[in-house]
Amino acid sequence: MDLSVITYSVFIPLLNQLHIFLKSVGLVSFGWSIVLLTAVVKLVLTPLTFKQIKSTRAMQAMQPKLKKLQEDFKKKEENYKDNPAKLQDLRMGFQQDMMKFYKENNVNPLGGCLPLIVQMPILIGLFWTFSGTPFKDKAIFTDVKVVRSEEAHKKQVKPSSKAEIFVDAEGNRARISLNTKGVTLIEGEEYVIESKKLMGEASFDPTEIKWNFFGDHETNEYVDLQVLPNGKAKVIARKAGGSAKVQAYLPAKLEGDSFLFIRDFGVTGVYNSQTGQINFEILILVALFGLSIWMSSKLNAPKLPEDPKQIENDPQMMMQKSMSTMMPVMMTGMMLFIPLPAGALLYMIVSGFIQSGQTYFAMQRYNKKFA
Repeated sequence: MDLSVITYSVFIPLLNQLHIFLKSVGLVSFGWSIVLLTAVVKLVLTPLTFKQIKSTRAMQAMQPKLKKLQEDFKKKEENYKDNPAKLQDLRMGFQQDMMKFYKENNVNPLGGCLPLIVQMPILIGLFWTFSGTPFKDKAIFTDVKVVRSEEAHKKQVKPSSKAEIFVDAEGNRARISLNTKGVTLIEGEEYVIESKKLMGEASFDPTEIKWNFFGDHETNEYVDLQVLPNGKAKVIARKAGGSAKVQAYLPAKLEGDSFLFIRDFGVTGVYNSQTGQINFEILILVALFGLSIWMSSKLNAPKLPEDPKQIENDPQMMMQKSMSTMMPVMMTGMMLFIPLPAGALLYMIVSGFIQSGQTYFAMQRYNKKFA
């Protein structure tokens, strides 16, 4: 799924406008733009968030009644286990009773999902934004295939490659592509690959492109690559029977824009396979993300009895206790292996802490209401 259109038309212009505004008051890092964007999104979603918290609290308050309905259903289900037709009617009736119960108590069991669903496109858009320029080098690919002279009929040059977003240091945008997405050559033949700007106002210098082969390799068995002074690249068919994927890296113009302990918003993943080093800012961000999940989990957790034996004798309470403990650990562990850019992680962390504050104040209100 390519969301570059939304990134190009919405997220990059929005972050750039926030950046221009914040620079005018002395906050020059893009990190402040992310914080402000997060605060605005959470402010806009406040009604939905409070509705979600209210729904969660109402569901917790109704647990004893729900448990009673479920226990009654299980007893009836046991009585009709040898009568499939009656058992099917019983189950349908139970589902209707549950829906009636939710309706009478004005509770939507799926109401807590709405704020998350609304925020998912924003998070995905930020992932795409911080995975390319101006925060991170972005590669455009061209496939080069080499055949024997007897296979001259296979020679071809496919049209332009996929256009990628390029953003200059001033936030101006453009679409850059290569003059071919694939070329088939005979041994000894040459072809010049060059970049071209399809649209946009960004200042683009082709000589800043970094050329190499896929995987950041400098050499290939079948194709030689020569970078020309004008920023173009010459590919020379060296040996038939194979192919190479040539990549052109569009430069990141805001690489090194630091914020607090974050040295670069395009840094992705805990481990950098190219340098063999640990990205410690990602480790810190993942830890902060885990802290925000733990806070949210504690605030949303239902109140359990003080008597441990009462909890141990109730499987549902045991599950609730385990989930409130394990969920932050599981979510934090997942983030260690999901390659999210630092900018997107920063959004999630700020959003999590704001959410915890909203939950705290909302719970003060709804705890009295549902007492």
